[in-house]
Amino acid sequence: MTARSVGEPKRAGVTSPGATATGAISSETGQFSELLRGPALIVGASGALWGDDSGHEAALSLRETTARVSQMSPGDPTPLVCHVVAAARRLQAQRFPARDLLELYAFVRPAQFCLPTPGGLATALELDTQNSSPTQLLRAAASALLIELAESAQDARLAKDRQGPWRDLPGIAWAMARAGWAWGPAVLAALGQQHDAGRSSRSAMEAWRRIEEWSEHAPETPPGNVPVLPSEARERLSTLLGAKAEARPGQSDYAAAATAAFVPREVVDQPHFVVAEAGTGGGKTLGYIAPASVWAEKNEGPVWISTYTRNLQSQLDQ
Repeated sequence: MTARSVGEPKRAGVTSPGATATGAISSETGQFSELLRGPALIVGASGALWGDDSGHEAALSLRETTARVSQMSPGDPTPLVCHVVAAARRLQAQRFPARDLLELYAFVRPAQFCLPTPGGLATALELDTQNSSPTQLLRAAASALLIELAESAQDARLAKDRQGPWRDLPGIAWAMARAGWAWGPAVLAALGQQHDAGRSSRSAMEAWRRIEEWSEHAPETPPGNVPVLPSEARERLSTLLGAKAEARPGQSDYAAAATAAFVPREVVDQPHFVVAEAGTGGGKTLGYIAPASVWAEKNEGPVWISTYTRNLQSQLDQ
């Protein structure tokens, strides 16, 4: 796997180790730098990292992190976080306002797997982890996802894809932004949306419009379990042979004996077996077709017949 910088999503390249932290952030966030302003927060089991816009990264205790989060005013930029629910649990605090990278990942790459950690995001997005600090990596991941979203939207517009999922994506984004989604402004910017979609945003949420019509049918009724009487097999054999056929008592006995295979099962998945043998020309084929056809009619189910040679298959077809 080749690591890439998010400023150039389709080419390999990373910030050099000698670059300043500010320069690294600037190259990573690129065109979405203004939309990604604000702190980046990583909460571990025993401490946290807090990175600001200047690239400075501070190690805080969980108590200090909780105090800093609680002191944020409504007008402050919400922090970038990976898995805000887990972060709040580690801080032993209520869920706080944040831009959760997992939410953005799910929007840009729906139904695609990603480990819910900063490292998991970096792996899924093929980001370079050698030359970026952990909090810078969150900014890089956010920028990579927004760039990917912008490029995909542009490709859809060039292809005039008005029937695919991209047709409703702006409306969905507007609906989520109006509902207070923290990623709303950044996602709308990536999609090139500069005005409220209004009514179209409501219709975009109607996912059932994109589902093809289908009809449901009840499952087929399983076949019955009615036995075949020897007398029924003899009568069916007589019908198949016709009134002018030569009388063959042995063939009639053969058909009557084969009915033992159609006795109802006493144990599930343990059918009855009949091993019958007769000389060549004795009429074995019609001998077992007679009881089998009676069973199929009485129980409204199929009977599978397997033959050893193609000649016997031809006889059945005839």
